Amino acid sequence: METPAQIQDNLALDFELLENWEDRYQYLLELAKECPALPEAFKNDSLLIKGCQSKVWLRATCNAERHMEFAADSDALLVKGIITLLLKVFQHQSPEAILETRFDLHERTGLQHHLSPNRANGLAGMLDRIRQLALLYRPMHESQQKNSTKGHSLQAPMEKTYSSSIKNSNPTQSSSPSFVEIQDAVLNIIKTIYDPEIPVNIYDLGLIYNIEVQQGGKVLVTMTLTSPSCPVAGTLPGEVEDKIRGVHGVNEVKVELTFDPPWSQDLMSEEAKLELGFL
Repeated sequence: METPAQIQDNLALDFELLENWEDRYQYLLELAKECPALPEAFKNDSLLIKGCQSKVWLRATCNAERHMEFAADSDALLVKGIITLLLKVFQHQSPEAILETRFDLHERTGLQHHLSPNRANGLAGMLDRIRQLALLYRPMHESQQKNSTKGHSLQAPMEKTYSSSIKNSNPTQSSSPSFVEIQDAVLNIIKTIYDPEIPVNIYDLGLIYNIEVQQGGKVLVTMTLTSPSCPVAGTLPGEVEDKIRGVHGVNEVKVELTFDPPWSQDLMSEEAKLELGFL
């Protein structure tokens, strides 16, 4: 598989073959047709990228091989071409590879000088969201695992995840956890929450649509349930809020329950489908 740096090199060469910016804009419009499709049901506020003049929605999942898979859409064709350009670089890459990559294709091709200030801000917003999603899916670093398991004899991955979550939520630790540490801890604690009738955590079950960590330790979660009549409808969102509130560095939590789009088996991870006999 090509690295993001190699992909940027190839795309830069493609731009060089186009003689003028009229042709380059046309190239971006053609790219828009290649954008991985985002179902209409996912074009909602929880997946909307803030800071873009046009509406841009971006959704990410991580497959069994730990590679990111993105789907996106925009109400502006040129903007859709720009997000497709970004996804060409980052699609099917690991979270670590995405976080280690410096995206500079817009600088090398001169694209940054041919975008309006609003569209340039939108491009920065798209990059920020891609990196935020990569942070969300990034596995715990080996050194963090060693620190979180020191003095414990852990035998199962779920136990390791739970230990990490408790460690990160311990108020005796550093009083100023980084954004990355909060992201990791929130994701880990969510993976300890189960629907009592289903032996799969709610994250792998596909009930968590979006997690956003903002400045000041504010966490926004958009989630769903397997159906509006789910027996835990009155308790599960509250459990999610309570557990996240206990994470060190989190000062405010808002959990929004939505049924748009409705939950389906397609939202489950491969591991969850295997566990429940759907594969």
